[in-house]
Amino acid sequence: MMRQALGLILLFVLSSAQAALVDRGGGFIYDDVLDVTWTQDANMATWDTWDNQNSWADSLSLYDSVRDVTWSDWRLASVDVNGDEVIANCSAVGEIACRDNELGYLNEYYGISSVDQGLFSDVQSWFYWSGTAESGLNAWALQLGGTQGNTAKSQSFAAWAVMDGDVAASVVPIPAAVWLFGSALGGLGWMRRRKSA
Repeated sequence: MMRQALGLILLFVLSSAQAALVDRGGGFIYDDVLDVTWTQDANMATWDTWDNQNSWADSLSLYDSVRDVTWSDWRLASVDVNGDEVIANCSAVGEIACRDNELGYLNEYYGISSVDQGLFSDVQSWFYWSGTAESGLNAWALQLGGTQGNTAKSQSFAAWAVMDGDVAASVVPIPAAVWLFGSALGGLGWMRRRKSA
């Protein structure tokens, strides 16, 4: 029994140590390390200024045909997730520190670029705006090849929508929920009858 428990724990640790991008279907790719969902199409918006790209992401609604739901919690990727105003250059810091830079992590640890698009489509070779502002006039942008910097918000760059969480975990189909609830009630009834017998 103890050996089986240790085996399960070891299996969990080993399987969770592998970072993965997971195709959730419907045009959504989940990052199981950063716990975010990306649009599979990396170039849904026309190139535009930082303010316009943020507005585009904020107003984006995408229908998920796999889960029959519309997602509207989109944003531009952050290069400062923890908000400490330190922007990690993923080619110069370790994996844990790089998690603070969603675009950098996508490039550095998954190797996503216009040359190697992985599960994505239409990945641009030029800069993507992040949702992270540097000052009143500047914001951070990153080229999926390693170059990042703050630049004038008036520049026209690409935008890539991302949302927090996993679309597959966010929706529990009602028939499955009803089935689970019914099974639990049936199991409790069976255990109760068994005790009284």
